[in-house]
Amino acid sequence: MNTLKKYRVSYDEKLEMIVEIDHAIMTDEKLHEINNFWGDASYRFAQSNRNITETVLKLLASKAFSEALSSLDPIKAIEESEGWPNKMDGTFGIKIVSIDDVVFDSDYIFVTVE
Repeated sequence: MNTLKKYRVSYDEKLEMIVEIDHAIMTDEKLHEINNFWGDASYRFAQSNRNITETVLKLLASKAFSEALSSLDPIKAIEESEGWPNKMDGTFGIKIVSIDDVVFDSDYIFVTVE
């Protein structure tokens, strides 16, 4: 039985990341540990239809997209953050395959005089 699954996580069809989870290593119990590390765990879990994989992937994407704005290496920044595995290369069952760069299109930036 193949326990490795690939997930595409997107934000408003503008940002995307690809994550692989080996569910034999990153079990539901471990996913709950990640979710429970952060505040509002019950609310977040309920908002994801009580699907712990979806809950943690949304949490991870939020962190990854934020880090993509402020860090040259968002994956490393996540690995150095509390509450996440210290390697996102599959060693602990989660591998971040890719994260979109955050690019602001100047066509959508407006300047007004105040």
